[in-house]
Amino acid sequence: MSKQTKDTRKEIIAAARNEFLTHGFEGTRLHNIADQIGVTKAMIHYYFNTKKELFEHVYTQSVRIIFEDVNNILSKDMPLFKKIEQLIENSLEKAEQAPRVLAFVITEISRKPEWLKPIFEDQIELQVTSFEQEINDAAASYEIASVSVYDLLMNIFSLCYYPVVAGPIHQSLFKGGDVMWNKDFAEKRKGVILDTILNWLTA
Repeated sequence: MSKQTKDTRKEIIAAARNEFLTHGFEGTRLHNIADQIGVTKAMIHYYFNTKKELFEHVYTQSVRIIFEDVNNILSKDMPLFKKIEQLIENSLEKAEQAPRVLAFVITEISRKPEWLKPIFEDQIELQVTSFEQEINDAAASYEIASVSVYDLLMNIFSLCYYPVVAGPIHQSLFKGGDVMWNKDFAEKRKGVILDTILNWLTA
């Protein structure tokens, strides 16, 4: 594949990502993608047979952006509470750096679970066995309460991701309140979430 061919493909993907993140699958038109980068629809079809194929490529990339680091953290050799802190930091970092991608991943799979769940599951399969054993060992020694690994991870992801996905709702509900997502807000949220999780675990 020549450099020009690679560059054209990358331009198509970048333009498609912007369109899909803004309008979703149904609202995106290939001619808008083509117009953004000055190519024809035929050129898009040269690289991707259908809009669905192009969307699946963008969705796959988006899932990796948000979740690709989770298993690395789960498998690290470190104290349980430090690992929980890193999971929170990573989730907040993804939410801060790629809020539109996060909203896109969640929104689209909610709209089209039959289509997108297999794609999601093919990209990300959480490796929780060792992490679950750490939780069980800590519970057995009365360091924490006995909790499900899935409840723990769900609480972490929910507390980190929901404020971003529901940002427009919060801005409307809390008029005049400081609910905008920024670095200071993310750092403050880290403390709140970590305290919430640890208090729950050690209650």
